[in-house]
Amino acid sequence: MYDTLKLILKEEELNNKVSFMEEVSCRLIDVKYYNNKVVGHIRNMRVEVRDTTLVVEGSLTKWLLGNNYEKSLSLWDIRVAIKSLSFALGVPLEMAKVVRLDIAFNFSVEYVPWLYMKKLLYSDGYHRSNIEKETLYLDRYDVQQVFYDKMSELKSCGVEELEELAHLNVLRYEFRFKRVTKVLGEVRGSYLYNPDFCLLLLNKWYRCYMDIDKQVEEVGIKFTGIKSMKESCVALCMSEINMFEKVEEAFVKKEINSAIKFAVLQELRRIEAAYCDYDKMSLVDELTGKIESAYVMLKRRYSVAPARMEIYNKIIDSEYIV
Repeated sequence: MYDTLKLILKEEELNNKVSFMEEVSCRLIDVKYYNNKVVGHIRNMRVEVRDTTLVVEGSLTKWLLGNNYEKSLSLWDIRVAIKSLSFALGVPLEMAKVVRLDIAFNFSVEYVPWLYMKKLLYSDGYHRSNIEKETLYLDRYDVQQVFYDKMSELKSCGVEELEELAHLNVLRYEFRFKRVTKVLGEVRGSYLYNPDFCLLLLNKWYRCYMDIDKQVEEVGIKFTGIKSMKESCVALCMSEINMFEKVEEAFVKKEINSAIKFAVLQELRRIEAAYCDYDKMSLVDELTGKIESAYVMLKRRYSVAPARMEIYNKIIDSEYIV
């Protein structure tokens, strides 16, 4: 579920029991020192110590699984990821303030992802922009919806284990809370594995997709020959305009006689039968159906009873002591 997180924790929130500069910086690699600041990494996570403030940023899914395309995190996985990262840094990130939060899921689709993205037109309050064909942004100052070609992104990052996935078309839909406090109020690390909080985010992810104005599927123009191109253009007009009604209007106005009316209607019915496949699933319907199915499945996954979650927490807490 979660991808990139940005967490901020202050020493004063821990009653000054830990010196970040002394105890966290020694756990990092690729460390760079500045005036009152240390920047380094622990695996894929970027860690910055600014005097008495700790900033941790990176993909929680990559931290736990090593990648963010294999599967989405369960509540158990999220709890393990937060606890193991806390253990690695020696600080309780459950207490950290969440200031950036991305949730994302991948969808295997029939065609290349940009064909689906071009059908997503706009959403009220969002600015729409593309980066070539690979990425679509619906942007607002506090949140952002992003759709992109996951396989293209993995190839550009030099991921090697893609042979078994090379035949797939994978569209990724991310919802990014750029200003978490503005949208959700104050959020702490412990909220991230709270079932009610996860369901709230999931609902936001789903509803904002459903609010996007989408292009109604149109009849595709055929370029296999001059005749097919002309006929498919007529079929495209038929998908947008009631051509049979237009013919009737022309007859009533005496712009055409009965013989022409009969011939034109006969030709329109032939073209409709040949080019207008009303039973074929549109690209928008395919993507929306996958998102709806994922939403239903994920709601069940994150609807964990408090008693069961308490058991999870006790098991994990016994394994990781910070």
